[in-house]
Amino acid sequence: MEMKTEDPTQPSHFGRTNFSPPTEASGPRVRSSLRLQYEAQVAVIQGQIGNLEKIRQDLGLSQRKMSQLLMVDPSAWTRWTRDGESAPPSVWRALQWYFIVREKIPGLTPSYFLGNSGLQQEATAEGLRQTQRQYQLLEEKWRKLELETRTLRRWNRIWFGVALTALVFFLLSRLF
Repeated sequence: MEMKTEDPTQPSHFGRTNFSPPTEASGPRVRSSLRLQYEAQVAVIQGQIGNLEKIRQDLGLSQRKMSQLLMVDPSAWTRWTRDGESAPPSVWRALQWYFIVREKIPGLTPSYFLGNSGLQQEATAEGLRQTQRQYQLLEEKWRKLELETRTLRRWNRIWFGVALTALVFFLLSRLF
């Protein structure tokens, strides 16, 4: 008995066609409006922070460390930087967010995210110092507010006493 092999371009016995991935011969992929929007956003982000290799060099990281920072396989990084293939929009967004956070938290380095504990402690210590300074400022404001509150209470007692005395004199003057 002879076995038949299925032709992937012909319908199978279930009425479906077996499709293979698109090839160059099948033409370019159709891009959705959402994909076009992502590509436009990536172009803006690239204009803000540069290309991937420039970013890696500015951060002073090896390709392996950069891959660890982005949580991607090193081969993906190589593919994105050498073969002209573009990194996914999520990678660009993550890099953009990293630079925004770095502006907000001085002293934050990639090592913090890569788990080098000495640098993590340094960034944590700086954050602790900033928190302590904020706490001291709040304490000073609280003390000032507390003094103002005490002063207001005293003035309220004085004015209440004056008003009560004036009322008593007024009532007494009406009676006599």
